[in-house]
This record gives sequence, structure tokens and C-alpha cells, in this order.
Amino acid sequence: MLTLAYIAFAVVGCGYVLVAAFLGHFLDGSDESGDGHVAHDTGGGHGAESYGVDAGGHGSAAVHDVGAAAFHFPFFSPLALATLVGSIGAFGLIAKFGFRVGDTTSLLVSLPAAVATAYAVTYAGWRLVQGSRGSSAIRLGELVGAPAEVLTPIPAGGVGEVAAVVAGQRYAGPAREVEGREVPRGAVVTVVRVIGSTLVVSGAKG
Repeated sequence: MLTLAYIAFAVVGCGYVLVAAFLGHFLDGSDESGDGHVAHDTGGGHGAESYGVDAGGHGSAAVHDVGAAAFHFPFFSPLALATLVGSIGAFGLIAKFGFRVGDTTSLLVSLPAAVATAYAVTYAGWRLVQGSRGSSAIRLGELVGAPAEVLTPIPAGGVGEVAAVVAGQRYAGPAREVEGREVPRGAVVTVVRVIGSTLVVSGAKG
């Protein structure tokens, strides 16, 4: 009976992991709540509400990592549970038929090995996500100095939307004019700084 349970665990758990990987959800167990990359206003204490932009165009910000989020094992992640179940089945079968041990011994071997495997898989996924976040922040910082086209008109003192292309990659996001001026749709502006996900741009060229 225990052998059948091991087989079922291995098939169901490993099957789910393979399907999840094929569908591109392999990293669903990673910690998505850590805010690793934020922006800080260093422009003379204008505060978050003004986004560091005043009438004179002063203020500055940088996108950087303020501390990596701590890893927490995702107990309720489908990927983590599937990895745990599949590993119990796989290690149980290996112990019973590879090392010819009894049911009790196979359980004592498979349970801790499965926990370690599930932890290793989810930790590896978390590290991959953290690495991709770091790359995204670097690309966002590289937008400074790049030309951008206004997609949604920027009202005076308000927020619109622009699109910029850096190293062949297009980024569209909210934008403010550095001096609070109105910028029409289709105008070409220059990104002068990045605050969070908001691009601070200079007035239209030409």
C-alpha cells in the first residue's frame, strides 16, 4: 500500500511541476511581496507627494536596492507543495527499491529529503526572481538621458505617459515634466531622472 502511495505522490507531484514549468509558472512559489527596488527623493525634502519635482526643476532620485527581501518558504504555494509531494514519492521509491529498506525506514528517509528538495527548488526560484528584479532596476536607471515620446499628454503640474527605447527595449510609464509644464501628445522629451516608476522629463525638443 505504501508503495502505491509513493507512486501516486511521484506521478502527481512531478507531473504538476513539469506542467507548471512548461506553462511558465515555475516561479510561482517565490516571494513577490518584497519591495527590493524603490526610489528615494533626495531633492531638498519636498516629500513623496511632490515626487521630488518643484517649480524650479530641482530634486533628484535614484532607483537602487535598499536591501534584498528575506526568503520565506512558501508553505501554501502549489509549486512548493507539488515538489514536496513528488519528492516524497520519488525518495520513498528509491529507498524501498534502490536500498531495499522497510516502510518505516523509507518514510524516515523520504520525508526530510523531500523537505530539503522543496526548499532548494523554491529558494532557487526566489533567487532567479531577485536577479531579474535587479536587472529591471538597472534598465530603468539607464533611461536617464534617453529621448522619449509622449503617449498621453502631460498636463501642467500633472502626470502623463511617455515611451522610451533603450538598448532595443521599449519602456512606457507615467511621466512628469521637470518644471511642471504641459507637454502635448507626440512631443519628444528627454528623461532627466527616474523616481520609482515615474519618469521625470524635460520639455519637448525643438
